[in-house]
Amino acid sequence: MHKSTAKCLPTIVCCVLLTAVSAVGAEFNLQPIPSEVKENFLESKTSKHIIANDEYFVWGLSVMKWEDGKYHAYYNRWPKSNGFGAWLNSSEIVHAVAEDPEGPFQTKNVVLKTRKSRGWDLVNSSNPYVCQAEGKICLYYIANDLSEIKTNAEESEKLSLSWLRENGKTVRNTQRIGVAIADRPEGPFRRNDSPVVVPHGNFKNIAVNPAVIYQNGTYMMIMKGDSARREGWFRIQLIGESDKPEGPFKFDQEPVFDQRQTEDACIWYDKGLKEYFMVCHVLGGNDLRCFKSSDRKNWEPNSEPVFTEKHIQLDNGKIWKPRRMERPFILTDSQGNPETAYFSVLYQGRSANIAVPVRKE
Repeated sequence: MHKSTAKCLPTIVCCVLLTAVSAVGAEFNLQPIPSEVKENFLESKTSKHIIANDEYFVWGLSVMKWEDGKYHAYYNRWPKSNGFGAWLNSSEIVHAVAEDPEGPFQTKNVVLKTRKSRGWDLVNSSNPYVCQAEGKICLYYIANDLSEIKTNAEESEKLSLSWLRENGKTVRNTQRIGVAIADRPEGPFRRNDSPVVVPHGNFKNIAVNPAVIYQNGTYMMIMKGDSARREGWFRIQLIGESDKPEGPFKFDQEPVFDQRQTEDACIWYDKGLKEYFMVCHVLGGNDLRCFKSSDRKNWEPNSEPVFTEKHIQLDNGKIWKPRRMERPFILTDSQGNPETAYFSVLYQGRSANIAVPVRKE
């Protein structure tokens, strides 16, 4: 059994902030996965515990269990020929199905294209997050609203890969959150006519990486933006609520955590403990951190603040340390107990989404 161990961040201040916690919370233990998963990764081969593709970079998995008893996953992918950085301008979101949460997942269809003929989100579809509500499937995602860019470029030119690459920093700041809704896992998904969240108030530049849960008639979202209180790009995460999937979302004034930059949050509610949990990436660290809240407003580090270090334990006793391990997503049972953790990993020029069983202690 792999048990995460807490490590202090570089400064004493951050160490105190991230480890001084109340006794309430939970401990999560990630289980070893078969050693052949790493071998399959190096061959870009999809199998149990892994979604990979030899022609695409794959990233950002979100999974739900549907009425058919099967597990439906949504992830984004983009051509390897465009380079890893093309996640910003060349991603599409696809749908995959499996009998078990660890897979193997079989990719079925594209649900959101990278280029669209109309709408605010003409360019890109990435970082999906699925939320079931009232018999509907709400698929949140990010895309680029190029209508906000004021240039002399023709509209067709702004859709070209070369223009998007040359104007990467500008394009980065056009990222917005959208939602597409469907009655069935395979779609069709109906995109909202406008972004669900745009920068405003205490966050600027971007509105990205949504994580959404539905509870008692309320859609609760955590998302990332740049802090309006700081110069440059200082990434924070904020909690917002709405009574409709398409918003408007009303966001809290204070971020979940602002001592360090954070991103890639996932969120769930534990009915037994009556607490919300969030796992995210605290920039500059070698682990993924876990926070908790009893009221959705006030957040603090979990009793075990490190959800996992950025490595994967194999069943042969070896440790696999990818170059990057990001985009956590936690699949829970009906009571909110974590069952499977999914991570996006990059290693030796390849990427994949990896499924790891979880036990709550």
